Amino acid sequence: MSARIARSTGRFFGQKLLSEQRHRTTPQRLSGRGFTLLELLVTLAILSIVLGAGVPAMLDVARTTRLQGAAQESYALLQYARSDALRSGQDRFVVWTQDGGNWCAVVSTVSDCNCLTSDCSIDGILRQQNSDDFAGVNLVNAAFSGGSFTRFDAMRGLAEGNAGTVSYQIVDDGAVDGEVRVIVSVLGRLRFCQTGDIGGYPAC
Repeated sequence: MSARIARSTGRFFGQKLLSEQRHRTTPQRLSGRGFTLLELLVTLAILSIVLGAGVPAMLDVARTTRLQGAAQESYALLQYARSDALRSGQDRFVVWTQDGGNWCAVVSTVSDCNCLTSDCSIDGILRQQNSDDFAGVNLVNAAFSGGSFTRFDAMRGLAEGNAGTVSYQIVDDGAVDGEVRVIVSVLGRLRFCQTGDIGGYPAC
């Protein structure tokens, strides 16, 4: 009889222990469940709001970067032309050519080299800037004393008689979004200015 009582007691405590273990493990199983449909919809809604605000901002940054890049490359061309004039002892020109939306600028030995249709290289070296590298950037004008070019003299690197400005714009939905200009002084010195919220340059 004692043996039966012991077995009954053992079964009772064993069942109780098993029941307690089941109760303890149930919350763990529930905590590992996946997303509900409502949670998924809320997450997707938040993502759409974030992306909707972020993508236009990224596009604005890309356009601004291309505009700044066009102006900076023209600045570099002008610097190179001036230093090459002093080095070679020969005058150097930077010439802009435009045909519709296509434009280019090139360092040349003459003032009328068409960089859209001709090879303007000097001693086999071509220093040229092309609109293909700056999508969405418009050449507004290249307005110098002598026309759409400037000249640096070989003696002192001056742009005397050839001072002026080259201007680039980005346009969004028909409205000018910003403009950057590179200004050449009669002394051959260069500087930037801007209109609009481009950043990094003084106002024109």
